[in-house]
Amino acid sequence: MKRSISPDSLSSARRPLHHSQDDDDDVGAEGNSYILPYTPSDDHYSFLPVSQPIPTFNYGPAPVSAPLNREKYLADAWELLKPAIKIILDDEHDKSVDIPCTKIYMAVKRACFADPETVQLHIFDLIEQECEPHLASVLQSLAKQISDDPSVLLPLVYNCWLDFRRKMLFVSDLAMYLRCNEYTLWDGCQKLFHKQLSMTSQLQHQVITGILGLITDERRSGKAADNTSHFLKNLMDMFHGLSKDVFEKPFLDSTSKFYAEEAEKILQQPDISNYLKYVEGVFHAERKKCREHYFFFAGCCLQLPGVLERQLLEAHLSFLEEGFKLLMDESLIDDLGRMYRLFSRADYLLDYIDRSLRSYILAKGEGARQEGSLHGLHTSIDKIWRRCFFEDELLDKTIRDCFERMGLNVPV
Repeated sequence: MKRSISPDSLSSARRPLHHSQDDDDDVGAEGNSYILPYTPSDDHYSFLPVSQPIPTFNYGPAPVSAPLNREKYLADAWELLKPAIKIILDDEHDKSVDIPCTKIYMAVKRACFADPETVQLHIFDLIEQECEPHLASVLQSLAKQISDDPSVLLPLVYNCWLDFRRKMLFVSDLAMYLRCNEYTLWDGCQKLFHKQLSMTSQLQHQVITGILGLITDERRSGKAADNTSHFLKNLMDMFHGLSKDVFEKPFLDSTSKFYAEEAEKILQQPDISNYLKYVEGVFHAERKKCREHYFFFAGCCLQLPGVLERQLLEAHLSFLEEGFKLLMDESLIDDLGRMYRLFSRADYLLDYIDRSLRSYILAKGEGARQEGSLHGLHTSIDKIWRRCFFEDELLDKTIRDCFERMGLNVPV
């Protein structure tokens, strides 16, 4: 059974660490294939090949009598589990190597019998301590291969992440009795990966920079191939649970800079209708990406609309206010509705619509009153209010106040 990931745009990636020509076939001793235990996060994963095939094992009934000495049973379990973990981490799988799976399972179950929660947490700590030097060595080796080309660097780090993830799932499966707390084990190992990656700060910085570059490329093109999208989503998952300053802040800063530059490009041809369509498209696309890619980072999704509002709307208010007058003069219903929807996203932005509408009515109303067409102006604006401003009560009050100030009795 072959498992591989090969995004077209990342085809130049190097082979994984310790990878050999025979590694592509995940077949264990005597032709038995090993299938990882399923977890919800495995959906859409395209796994890179792990360094060595993992053997299959079968658990039979393992009755355990009541424990007499918890510390002794814990020591016995760890005596069996520790060398098995070393075999898994060091890629020493061999047909001649026999991991005593049933014995490990029975030993762990016996140790956990009296006080499952305490013993399990202690075993988790021991597993993390055993894995830490191995993972540190692998990441330090990767740091020496740092490349400015994300198509080389990102698959290397991602392969390391998946290889470590797979091995931890195998360890969890090996100590079958811990499966009820599999995610507790995985959370601890994920934190361990984050910790060791942060200790190789230059590597972490370049990985985050590479991920942000992929996001920028996807935004600029407006679309991405499915394999690249899945690769990007899984890379971001690698940073799930980190401090917000590690990924969220660079992500939001990069987003702010990108859309500030894009808005300036669009406004080189100051077409209010075209600009509003562009902004509406951006909000729609980013909302979709939050559901599909960024949902691992709740802080990103919560703060992203504010970043877009500041860079695409608030930063260009003078242009938008002038555009509002043009749209009102020409009664461009679709564009006025689009502007209202965008500005009504936040109360402070809706105030600008209110202010622009008040200014427009008072400016137009003076001439209309002299010409005796004040009632016609009110009818036109009332139609826009109903069709474009969704009968907004604040704007209704503004319209009423403005016309009554000019002497027109507006019926309720």
